[in-house]
Amino acid sequence: MKYLESVINSGLFNNLKKSQYIDAFEQLKITSKHFGKGEPVFYEGNIIDRICIVERGSICGEKTSHDGEVHILDVYEENSIFALEIALSKSKKSAIDFISNEDSVVVFVSLNAIIGSPYAEQIQSTLIHQLSDNNIRMAHKIEILAERGLRDRIITYLDVLCRKAGTNAVSIRMNREQLAQYLCVNRSALSNELNKMKREGIIDFQKDKFTIL
Repeated sequence: MKYLESVINSGLFNNLKKSQYIDAFEQLKITSKHFGKGEPVFYEGNIIDRICIVERGSICGEKTSHDGEVHILDVYEENSIFALEIALSKSKKSAIDFISNEDSVVVFVSLNAIIGSPYAEQIQSTLIHQLSDNNIRMAHKIEILAERGLRDRIITYLDVLCRKAGTNAVSIRMNREQLAQYLCVNRSALSNELNKMKREGIIDFQKDKFTIL
């Protein structure tokens, strides 16, 4: 039953009864793979035909422009499902890179196994909800990048995280370079602005832990 907890925590079994968890898990073709920091899970152009769950660590969804500049679209933490839109698309061809942000383990669930299982309808309904949640995440990203000022982008980003967590203190699994790539800003400018905001008593932070004051 290795990885059962990760599959449950991902929400994949949300529409199942607890008594069905083990049977459903046994019918799905579960595989896993370890990825070191910086190692690609999928490159742009790869075919993704499986449900991908972060069992341990975190995965970055990245897009590299023609001039080599990297933009982070999202970071997927433990128990998150990623690349779902691609796996359920017609082409199943990834439009971005998925890179391991740290020492990570990814669990893969066969889509064909889901379709062929007695629980297909319940699981597919859950996947629709997951897609809706992903659309909301993208809407938040648009909200953040719509802000022209660097400080406004920072505040909006932290506010989105705090609203989701229900607290004014959050942790992000990105270093400063990655956060700059996510916000589409210069790293030095980001560091300077964060330090200014800290001195002014707007935020506090220690490494990846941020608090809106």
